[in-house]
Amino acid sequence: MSAIYSEIPACKNLADIGADHGYISINYAINNANSLVVASDISAKSVEKAKITAAKYNLSNYKTTVGDGLEPIKDFDIDVVLISGMGGEEIIKILENSKIYSLYILSPQKNADKVRKFLSEKDLCPIKDYKVLSESKFYDIIVCTSGVYKPTEFELNFGKGEGDDFKLFSSLTIKNLKELLEVANDKAKDALLHKLQLLEGAK
Repeated sequence: MSAIYSEIPACKNLADIGADHGYISINYAINNANSLVVASDISAKSVEKAKITAAKYNLSNYKTTVGDGLEPIKDFDIDVVLISGMGGEEIIKILENSKIYSLYILSPQKNADKVRKFLSEKDLCPIKDYKVLSESKFYDIIVCTSGVYKPTEFELNFGKGEGDDFKLFSSLTIKNLKELLEVANDKAKDALLHKLQLLEGAK
């Protein structure tokens, strides 16, 4: 969460989509008192947790709303859209057929490759795309804005391939792929070998 928080520019109006407890957006509202922060979730029960916490801090700049995707924030003047804690296919569903915002911070829990493909089709270009290791799990963080995006096959699968956490991800994944290749059937081997070649070729 700290890595995601660090990507949000100061003094911007933020929408936290699928906010749940709203830890990131509440911290942002505390540290950016002149910014509007809107926490939205499809579950009224979930977003109520954020509302209660915000009330404890007397955050007049923190609003909560209930609804699906970006629909509940359409009437707010939003600069940055944060979507984290859900799968890539769900993120795509939220972003498709919506208006374009200035900046997106996305952290898909899975299917990040599908998110990148979608971004290229919607003319949203990652300015950062990296992995963060937290509690023995690697998370993708994609920061993007409007622009032409023509990712390589490596970028579609793994992002920009930058940072120490990516180096660790790469070495562990290469080791795992080699182990899987030893027991995989012929049908699965091609896909595994292709991923291995992509990672090894980037070293």
